[in-house]
Amino acid sequence: MTDLTLRAVLRDIGTINPFFAVEPVPAGDGWVPVSALWRQPDLLAAEIADVRGRLAARAGVGLDAVEPRVAASILYQGLASRLLSPVIAAALCHGRSPDPASLRWRPARTGPLVFALGAGPGLDAPGGSGPEAAARFVHDRVIQGVLDPTGAAVRAQVKVALRLLWGNAASSLAGTVLQLAHGRPRHADAALDLGEALMRRSPLAGLGAFSRPDAGTPSFTRSTCCLYYRIPGCAKCGDCALAPTARSRPSSAH
Repeated sequence: MTDLTLRAVLRDIGTINPFFAVEPVPAGDGWVPVSALWRQPDLLAAEIADVRGRLAARAGVGLDAVEPRVAASILYQGLASRLLSPVIAAALCHGRSPDPASLRWRPARTGPLVFALGAGPGLDAPGGSGPEAAARFVHDRVIQGVLDPTGAAVRAQVKVALRLLWGNAASSLAGTVLQLAHGRPRHADAALDLGEALMRRSPLAGLGAFSRPDAGTPSFTRSTCCLYYRIPGCAKCGDCALAPTARSRPSSAH
């Protein structure tokens, strides 16, 4: 795939919402490979600390009111959304995808984590070959290739349950496919099929379920909690297993 072709794909899917955006070229200095998230503990520690500070500022509370595990949880959920969204949308809508392993990010920045293309080529993605084939692609490239080692690195620094982190990934997956279904209605069924296929595979199996009513909007309920509600003044997310109504909607990460 030429750079121009991949950039056209990214321009299209980036209009769905900011979580689907990947910068075509790293602007400025200081960008590092995505693998730095698990290979450079100091960078990951700084990311967790940054998220903790931003959560405290947003809630208007002191830093001590935000547990490190809550910050680690929210960082991981946001990372999962930022990775799953462009890869799934590019695969299903165009049959092409940026290689998650070649993406780059900039530790020293203002604002949330964003990704940019690295030097590697784009990948053929089996978006038109059925949900199981596309699910295998996403599972191998994103879930096992990036989220698994990042989760291990997070847990090496902060005491947070592995099941909670994978539940966050499931919630991010749901947010991705529900937003894609809304933004690209022609691909709605394929997006939901892919989401359900991934939810049948380890490590996401048993961590949530989609609802696809004959009439109405599809939704998702997770079986774990991201802990966001533990920040003073903050509520449970719409898809939370602890929410009293158990009424789900796209992940709060989206």
